[in-house]
Amino acid sequence: MPGNPPLTDRLMPFPDATERHSILIPASRDQVWHAIKHPNPTDVRLAKPLFAIRDLASRLRNGHAQLDLPSFTTLAEDPGREVVDGVIGQWWRLGRAENVSSVTDLDGFLAFDRPGFAKATFSFLLDDAGDGGIRLITETRIQATSPEARQAFLRYWLLIRLGSGFVRRVMLSAIRARALKTPLRP
Repeated sequence: MPGNPPLTDRLMPFPDATERHSILIPASRDQVWHAIKHPNPTDVRLAKPLFAIRDLASRLRNGHAQLDLPSFTTLAEDPGREVVDGVIGQWWRLGRAENVSSVTDLDGFLAFDRPGFAKATFSFLLDDAGDGGIRLITETRIQATSPEARQAFLRYWLLIRLGSGFVRRVMLSAIRARALKTPLRP
């Protein structure tokens, strides 16, 4: 396990944008992994205002909230070490995004190359931090499928990057709290 390159490096080696955050968790690998795999809907309650702003922007622009947002699909997993989810979308179009069937597997994600979209990966990587602790790293990578989509996404990214980072840090803190409450297994 140590020394293996992250799965994200193989899935999206040359992203157009990257966001990375980490937190030190004084817990075992099993406790942290359990906390990642068993999320709580209240984990992102502090981020709800950001989602409300996005809905408001969509309502003002299009007369309705964002509809049919694609959902994340697990693309790759190295149990106890890393999990990578993926999604394809046109997030910058605020309510006018062309509907795309959710990605159903890694092959479909890698093969998707229709112009005008962006592919995103979202990962959690557990790294030994010494003293029995874990450094939990979350990384978001985005790669556009065409130059026009890249330009549109990067403009959108300038607007939402701080909020996106906030959501990630809230998630890391929630995972840390959950991991510390998870009993050690003998």
